[in-house]
Amino acid sequence: MGSKKHSRRHVRGIPGRAPAARERRLIQYKERELRAAILHLRALERHGDVATVEERDQCFHEVRRLAITPKGLVSEEFRREAWPFLLGVDRLTQNGLSTTGNSSAETHRDAAQVEKDVERSLWHYDVLQRIKESDRRSKRRALTQIILGVLNANDELFYFQGYHDIVSVFLLTLGNSKNTMQAVQNVSETYQREPMRSGFEQVMETTRLLFPLLDAADELLFQHLHASGVEPFFALPWMITWFAHQLKRFEDVARLYDVFLVTHPLFSLYVSAGVVLEAREKILRCERDFGTMHGMLSSLPLSMDIEKVIARALVLFHQLPPEQLRKLSDLDAGSVSRCAYFQYPYEYQPWPCISKPMLKDVPPLPARLSRLVKQVSFFFIVPNHVLTVAWGSMVLYRGVEMETRPTTFWVPGRLLSLSQQWRLVS
Repeated sequence: MGSKKHSRRHVRGIPGRAPAARERRLIQYKERELRAAILHLRALERHGDVATVEERDQCFHEVRRLAITPKGLVSEEFRREAWPFLLGVDRLTQNGLSTTGNSSAETHRDAAQVEKDVERSLWHYDVLQRIKESDRRSKRRALTQIILGVLNANDELFYFQGYHDIVSVFLLTLGNSKNTMQAVQNVSETYQREPMRSGFEQVMETTRLLFPLLDAADELLFQHLHASGVEPFFALPWMITWFAHQLKRFEDVARLYDVFLVTHPLFSLYVSAGVVLEAREKILRCERDFGTMHGMLSSLPLSMDIEKVIARALVLFHQLPPEQLRKLSDLDAGSVSRCAYFQYPYEYQPWPCISKPMLKDVPPLPARLSRLVKQVSFFFIVPNHVLTVAWGSMVLYRGVEMETRPTTFWVPGRLLSLSQQWRLVS
């Protein structure tokens, strides 16, 4: 009698039901792909040195594809398999450091600060809100052991505030094991090498690359930021902790780590740019005051759409790769040659495809507003008074200049977004 409750027509009328169903199907399909990739990965581990470079490269290519596409590696189950592989950890022989090694609080120069930071840690993630206090204390002890174990193993590594947030992500994902210790050590000596030097000079200089990147992507937005007097250092905590200190939802943090572990060490800079670019309208409405602007920018990660930010960062990375971005800055060539950010790929990343593009058919960067204003030949008047600008930032409507998104162009009657036209490399 009557229509079925779960008919397509009925479901369509319930807000959120259809999108939720599509998301479940997406996750189920992704999980099937991940299981196949993990089986391939385990086979490579069993074969050890017998596995060919091509086989390892193919496996990395598949894991990278799954990591950068929506939902990433999906869950802890798959991350426990994939992250050690991506960080060069031999899970079978377990040649990692021992979590119970020489890590007493008296043996390291930074031990006192580590103890203070760890004592305040493991609170702000949603997955930690309801755990028993005894479990929290146990995790803190493990966190301290891992941090001091890594620091004691390499005297050239210096602790920085926020490092405990990074290590906590690996602890909560991989558990307290030798694999976790080795994974953290490899990350610390490569991706996080610059923040772990005795000084922050190189990190500060690298953070300044954010503004040339924003200027190339959206000149109008950059000019608005520049006019407020704000410096790019609002993004410094994002970059050095991979957003682990800013975000509250642990799945969002793990999702970003999926991407960071398969991309260039400067990809956190591109994600930072993506956060700013996605908040374009909000920023342009903000008063050009240093304090107001800095406060608003610092809070942007809390409201960002993770998948949109990652997608925008990937496109921007292909439009203006790190080596090209460096040429737009005043970074000293000598310091760059010594900088760990530009020594990628690292020794434990032997996969040939790691340096190859992840996307294809990526549109070029928008033409700069300053050039468009000077070159009248870029403009074409059409009958309905709409001015078409290819890769422009301004249009004229009945003689009045109007702003448009720099990654779009106007066609009479419709607006086509060019940022949607890239595709994954197959």
